[in-house]
Amino acid sequence: MKALIFLIFAILFSYVDGRECHGRYDESIKGNCSVAADCEGALLDSPTCELQSCCIPAKLPTTGWQCLSKSTFTSLYNSTRGNFLGQVLSKAISDAGVCNNCQAKAAFLAIAATMTDDFTHDEAIGTANEFASDDKKYGNSQTGDGSRFRRRGLFGLRGKTMYEEFEKLMAKYQTLTKPETAAIIENAMIIASTIWKKPNLQNGTPLTQYADD
Repeated sequence: MKALIFLIFAILFSYVDGRECHGRYDESIKGNCSVAADCEGALLDSPTCELQSCCIPAKLPTTGWQCLSKSTFTSLYNSTRGNFLGQVLSKAISDAGVCNNCQAKAAFLAIAATMTDDFTHDEAIGTANEFASDDKKYGNSQTGDGSRFRRRGLFGLRGKTMYEEFEKLMAKYQTLTKPETAAIIENAMIIASTIWKKPNLQNGTPLTQYADD
């Protein structure tokens, strides 16, 4: 029976692997179905990909491993994605201004790992109905807002209020009108470093202070 179940899953994965997919709300965001470990980009929730995710390819930062140890990170995440994400996170940590602060770096990584289910998803998984309980929370006001403004990115942008506040800070990213862009790796790095420095996206104390306590 176990062998049969394994065979079924293997057939299913091979059937969808590499299939073209797109964002749930923005079909101009295109990628291919992939298992998480092979994805060098953002992993979006897509019904097209069934048990896989929609991998939206991204370019590696040119800064490399300046803030993280490659050997240490890849020993924990030994995959194509691990090598890719380590360099992405290193850039985000540098932009947050904590490259030389070990406690802050550990806290930054812990937040990112928590918000992405240990780096296996870049947006929360589920149907619109499964997010209906959020339709009137976090600044959401309309039916479907819970799904539209679901948690996305390395630091978990969630709810219409956060999407609005980030767009006020950096209008070119259009997170309010194109919410899935919050998960795109190039944007997610900027959002993460911005939230680290401005936790409520307005003012307040940088998270470095709490990491140092």
